[in-house]
Amino acid sequence: MVKMSRMSFDAADYYGRQIVLREMGKQGQDRLKGARATVIGVGGIGSASALYLALAGVGNIVLVDQDTVELNNLHRQILFTIQDLRLPKAEVAARRLMGANPNVKASSIPDNLREENVERIIRGSDVVVDGLDNMRTRYILNSACSRLGIPYVFGGAIAMEGNVSVFHPPETPCLECILPAIDDRNLPGCDTRGVLGATAGIVGSVQAMETVKLLAGIESVLKGKLLVCDFRRMEFDKVEIFRRKDCNVCGDRIGPMVERAQRLTWLCGRETVNVNPIEPANLDFERTLKNLRRRLDVLVRSSVVIVLRHGGLEVSLFRNGRMLIKGVGTEDKALRIYRELSSFFAYVRSSSKD
Repeated sequence: MVKMSRMSFDAADYYGRQIVLREMGKQGQDRLKGARATVIGVGGIGSASALYLALAGVGNIVLVDQDTVELNNLHRQILFTIQDLRLPKAEVAARRLMGANPNVKASSIPDNLREENVERIIRGSDVVVDGLDNMRTRYILNSACSRLGIPYVFGGAIAMEGNVSVFHPPETPCLECILPAIDDRNLPGCDTRGVLGATAGIVGSVQAMETVKLLAGIESVLKGKLLVCDFRRMEFDKVEIFRRKDCNVCGDRIGPMVERAQRLTWLCGRETVNVNPIEPANLDFERTLKNLRRRLDVLVRSSVVIVLRHGGLEVSLFRNGRMLIKGVGTEDKALRIYRELSSFFAYVRSSSKD
């Protein structure tokens, strides 16, 4: 097998079929190289869009995902393999992107997006790409993008249907202008309605196309439009969308930002719960690992996660004290497990907690 080092990478050759496009050219390619794209969620649609952004030559890609790789992800999440089970998606995805194109920098944030960290995560981005699976987090992201003036490439996929749009107020509506106050409990999920891998792949590819166009200076036709895709009938419609003057995110009278603590959130399908620490933590992973191994079965360990089995449940512990607990039935039980396992935590010595 021939290995290509960064020194031998020939960008002109790698991007040759792309640079020859009159819409792109060298100027557009240089714009991509200098751009930063943040992909929130690297599941079915996020992994597809992130891969094509890396292959196109977007120079700096930030990948944000709170989850670990599961077997039921693999039919649609193209950055992962069987060997990646239980590992953090963001970490694996970043490594894959840099393997696919050594000319880009991909960094990972294995955390859940919430109101207290969203601006810190996306600030400085030239574009944000939505790979999420729930409206609650999308509303948080939409509001932050609107406040910071960052284009937001929206995408959603379920079954054999999908939607894509580009939000950038005041030039366009925002997400809440067209889809306000939707409760996730009233929406079908991948675990109940299902999803074809190709559905997620097509939606993610369209998002990547719109993102590349934005960054390269090619006009986006989905600004002010919602692309509605019916893959079963192979019907595609562009629906014109409009700003609402009374929108509390981008309207004439913007409402106050409401801070809501997000200690505990359920992932898609309510089979996995994310539990945040009450206060940000900085765990000494080596000492914490030793403590856990004395009493519990540790399954996997990487630089950012320890996966263990506790009471028949699989638990992923992250360096900042966040936990994913799989198969837990109630929030009370999830919080009890968190309290039990937190007794094994060891903190870095510079922290006052130790």
